[in-house]
Amino acid sequence: MQKWQRWLAVLVTLILATTTFYLSTNHQKSAAAANTHQPGNNPELTEQLPLMLELGSTTCVPCQMMEKVLESLHSGYSEQFQVEFKDVTIKPEIGRKHHIKLIPTQIFFTADGREIFRHEGFFPEAEIINQWQRLGYDFTKDVKAATAPADPGLFSGLFSYLEQAVTGTPAIALLAAFIWGILSIILSPCHLASIPLIVGFIDKQGRMSVRRASLIATLFAVGILFTIALIGALTGAAGRMMGDLGPYANYGVAAIFLIVALQLADVISLEWSAPNALQIKQKGLWAAFLLGLIFGIALGPCTFAYMAPILAITFKIAATQTTYAIALLLAYGIGHCSVIILAGTFTEVLQNYLNWNEKSRGALILKKACAFLVMLGGLYLIYKT
Repeated sequence: MQKWQRWLAVLVTLILATTTFYLSTNHQKSAAAANTHQPGNNPELTEQLPLMLELGSTTCVPCQMMEKVLESLHSGYSEQFQVEFKDVTIKPEIGRKHHIKLIPTQIFFTADGREIFRHEGFFPEAEIINQWQRLGYDFTKDVKAATAPADPGLFSGLFSYLEQAVTGTPAIALLAAFIWGILSIILSPCHLASIPLIVGFIDKQGRMSVRRASLIATLFAVGILFTIALIGALTGAAGRMMGDLGPYANYGVAAIFLIVALQLADVISLEWSAPNALQIKQKGLWAAFLLGLIFGIALGPCTFAYMAPILAITFKIAATQTTYAIALLLAYGIGHCSVIILAGTFTEVLQNYLNWNEKSRGALILKKACAFLVMLGGLYLIYKT
């Protein structure tokens, strides 16, 4: 690639990032303008009715799955209780006012604004109505006013089943936590970006053994989990929503994504070898772990949205069943890491089977495809921040 082509590629990347930031800013202003609810510990009710307030975002998958549930509740029970949604990524002060740790969080209020119940994670319509009944409210759905049944689809049923399984017997709960960890990668755009990132990274290293490729993918995944655990603990202890480091952290990670994408596309050159002081001789091991640490920052509250049911039961039993609580988190972590490790390992298996080297046409196409996907991940981070 000639020098002018490299500069052109960098310029185009900067233009795309700037345009995405501009679109994101306009989107946030529009959403904020539509946000009419006044924040506070006791919400200002527009009518003398009980209220279910959902605090979440429009980007996390469990929050998106709740949208149809909220629409169905609003249309079917509008004369019996109110339903409100607030995007805490646009107005984080609302989340802090209500002391939420995870998204989505649903809070139930009496007609006079007193909180009587809260739930974290996906909450099906039937369970919401059952909870109101347990609180002493007998609501009946207005079938004529309802616009559609609250069926968000196949994944909502799966999430609901897994959430119930996590509270079941230990064997079933551990299996459910493991499956939940796998789904947290597959269903989330934030997490899914880790796949082309590690695939492109390993492809960039050239020929290596399958064992070393698996080790690199494992270090990358462990780096992600280490950052998630550290950020979750620090933000939770600080009274913030778990994983919420503010917009500047996301912008920083997005910039790193764009730089890595340019490197995978051979527009710029970065050295992935470890510092001599660390005495890690195998190429790329330190860089893979470091990349995982950085990528973990980008996942933010989206990670903890998936972990809500796991964390809820873990916090509940931690004092009396510490080993079991750790085992649940470990099962989730193994499921989360397994997808990344398999993707990285399979990349090298495929390269060895097809006898690709770093300069083979197939390897170059794979690397550029990964660069494109990683760049999309960086732009997505900018847009959702």
